[in-house]
This record gives sequence, C-alpha cells and structure tokens, in this order.
Amino acid sequence: MPIDLVDLEQIVKEYAEDFLASDQKKHADLANPIICWDRMHVIYGETKYTLPEVPPKPTAHVLFCAKFTNNTPNPQTYTLKTERRTRSTCEISFVKSYTYGVQIQMKLAPPNPIVEANAGFMSEISKQKGYSSTSEKELAWGVDSEIVVPSGYQTTAELVFKENDFNGDFEILTTFEGKISVSYEHKKTKELIGTVVDKVARIFNPKNGFSKDNEGRPTFLVKGVCKCKFGVEQSVNLTETQLCL
Repeated sequence: MPIDLVDLEQIVKEYAEDFLASDQKKHADLANPIICWDRMHVIYGETKYTLPEVPPKPTAHVLFCAKFTNNTPNPQTYTLKTERRTRSTCEISFVKSYTYGVQIQMKLAPPNPIVEANAGFMSEISKQKGYSSTSEKELAWGVDSEIVVPSGYQTTAELVFKENDFNGDFEILTTFEGKISVSYEHKKTKELIGTVVDKVARIFNPKNGFSKDNEGRPTFLVKGVCKCKFGVEQSVNLTETQLCL
C-alpha cells in the first residue's frame, strides 16, 4: 500500500527561504536551518476506527495439560498449580501522515479498553525511521486450585486461554496552532544571518495537503491501520474418564 507523507520540515524550509534577501541566501547555510517548533501546538482529535462488519471470534489455545489418575477406592485430591506466559502484539501502520523530517510523532487512542490493557497499545508514537510501530506485552496466565478425582477415574485438566484479534483502519484529525521560527547561520562563521517567524496558518496551506477549520487553523487528516492480537480470558477445563479396572 503506497504511503502518503507530508514533510513539515521541508515545507517550513521552503517557506522561510523565500523571505531571505538574495545576499542572505548567498551566505546562509540553507541546507541546515535551525527550526524551532516550541511555539507550535498540535491538537490531536478523536481517533476514529472503522471496525469489521463481523467481529472475529476468540481463538482458544491450550497452555497446559495435566492428567490425574485415581486407582484407589477413595476420592483423591490433587493440587494443580502452574503459570504460563504469552505475548500480545499491536502494530500501528500509517498510510497517510505528516513527518518532521524522517520522524513521526503522534498520539492515538486505543480502539477499546481491552486492547489498551492487554495488547501493550502505545498511545504516544515517536519513530525516528519507518512508518509503522509494533509494541508487545507479556501476559501471565496461572491457576492454583485443588482437583478432586473420584475413585476409578482419570481427570484431565487443561489451562486454556482465549486470544482475540483486532484489525481496523483509523483516522485522526490533527490541528495546528501557533508560530514557527527559522534561523539561518553563516556557512563559514556560523554567525546569525536572519530569522523568519510566521504563523502556521500561513505556512501550512491547502497546496501542501492541509485543510482549514472554522477558525482558520490548518488541519491534517492522518490515516492508518491497527492490527492487534491479545489474550482476553482464561479457563480451566476438567474432563473425567472412567478407568477400565
């Protein structure tokens, strides 16, 4: 799937450079301006997910199996104590986004509380390279109970956990406020040649892929895909089988 990316850093560079005089451009280090983002504020809107029409059914997995055999004339009590661990994963991939050079910074809300708790969902994403982020979380599943086996029977105990999948598209509308400053230094002496300061409303415009809200602020609709696999519940299944004595 092709990725639609808008580089904020490149947009700011091209915008600010147009305000330099010819003599300034001649001596300035145009390739390495000092961009200050501190006065720009990014507002992250609601993360909206497109859910599948038919939710996937949880898949059961047997983590542990034990058999208890009672050949005695009386019921016997056995202790079942064990713990197993599984890994949940969550991958966020962007198909339309903005970057700061090669870096992506984004804040997302999880699709539901279970994904947030069990899948290691990262609400704040900061990537230096690449346009997808995968997080993992280790979950412990355990049992500590007594199993009563009748005389002449074998009891099979299984520790079962159910795993669910989430696979959905998401959108999040980001809004930009404030100003950005760009300073230029001399190529050789590193002395300050000039500084350009302007509002983001002028810098980020429709020709760069931005829209405007009712207040005239630039907005950008980020799109992506969320794929998660996570455990949801556990159970202990007991099966009794009569022995042939």
